[in-house]
Amino acid sequence: MKLEGKVLTFGEIMMRLSPPDHLRLEQANSFDVRYGGAEANVAFSLAYQKDDAAFVSIVPESRIGDCALRSLSAYGVDVSRVVRKGDRLGSYFFEIGASERSNGCVYDRKYSAMNLGSHTDFDWDEILDGVSVFYVSGVTPAVCPEMAEAAYEALAAARKHGIVTVADLNYRKLWTPDEAKKFWKRALPLVDICIANDEDAPSCLGISYGSGSLATGIEEKDAYVQIADELVRTYGVKMVASVIRDIRSVEDSDWMGMIYADGKAHFSSVHHMHVLEGVAGGDAFAAGLIHALLHGMDYDAAASYAIAASVLKLTIKGDSNFATAEDIAAVAAKGAGLRVSR
Repeated sequence: MKLEGKVLTFGEIMMRLSPPDHLRLEQANSFDVRYGGAEANVAFSLAYQKDDAAFVSIVPESRIGDCALRSLSAYGVDVSRVVRKGDRLGSYFFEIGASERSNGCVYDRKYSAMNLGSHTDFDWDEILDGVSVFYVSGVTPAVCPEMAEAAYEALAAARKHGIVTVADLNYRKLWTPDEAKKFWKRALPLVDICIANDEDAPSCLGISYGSGSLATGIEEKDAYVQIADELVRTYGVKMVASVIRDIRSVEDSDWMGMIYADGKAHFSSVHHMHVLEGVAGGDAFAAGLIHALLHGMDYDAAASYAIAASVLKLTIKGDSNFATAEDIAAVAAKGAGLRVSR
C-alpha cells in the first residue's frame, strides 16, 4: 500500500510537566515543560522527516495555547485547521521511572478546551480538503463523548472522500475496555491501517491469542499474526502494524516491528534497547510507518524503518521525536546508526 500527499492528525495537545532527575512527584520543586499528545507527536515526527503534516485540535486562544501550537508549527506542522476556543489547555505530569519503578503519568485534562468541545466544532468536509491520509488514536475518542463522535465523523468523512485512514487503538487507559469496544466495533470498519498490540486488541476488541504477556511478546510473535489476521477478516482493515516488546525493566527492553498485509507478516530485526525515556515510542512507530508508506518502501523495509523510528524516540527526552529520515534509515540499516556521524 503506497500513500501520498498531506497527512492530517486529530487529537489533543497538552502541556507536559516532568520532575527533573528521576524525582517522584512528591519530591519535585520544579518541572521541565514540554508539549505533546499522541496525534501531535505523530504530526511532529512526520514533519521532522520532511513529510507534509497537519494537525487539528481544539486549543485555547491564549499564550499557553500559542506555545503549544508553536511547538509544532516551528518544525513545519500545518496548524491552520486548529479550532481556537475554550479557556484551558490540558496537561499531564510525567514521572520518569528507574529499574523496577515504572514511569508514571497523571492526567489533568478535565475541563480542557478539547474535553469541553463539541463534535460540531469540526466541519470535516472542509478540514479534510487537500488531505490524503487521516490519523487518529484511541486517545481522542476517549477524551469525552463529543470527541468520540467527532472522531467517528472524521473517519466517516475520510472514507467518503477516499482518504486513507490510520488508527492506533491505544487509548492510554483513559476509558474502560467496554467503552473502547463500543467505539472501535463501530469505527474500525472505517479504518484502512490499524496499529494494535497484544494489549490493545484484547481491551478494545476482545481479540486475544497466546499469553498476551509483554514479557514474552517477541517469543510469541505468531500470536500477533493471529491477532492481525482476525482484525483483517472481521473488520476489513487492509493492514495491521504492531510494536512487539519484551520489557525487562524501565531501561532494558527488546523491540521489534510487524506489518501484516495481503495475508503475510513482515517482521523487523530485534533492537536491544537501553531506554533513556520510554514515552511516545508508539507514536514514533506510527509516524515511521506512515513515512515509509509515503515513500514507497516495501513491507519488510517499512517494518524495519517504523521500529527504527520508535527505538530512536526511546533515546530522546520529551514527547517529540527529533529524528530525521536519515537518522531513522541509518538505524534501520542493521547497525549503521551506531557509527559515529562525522
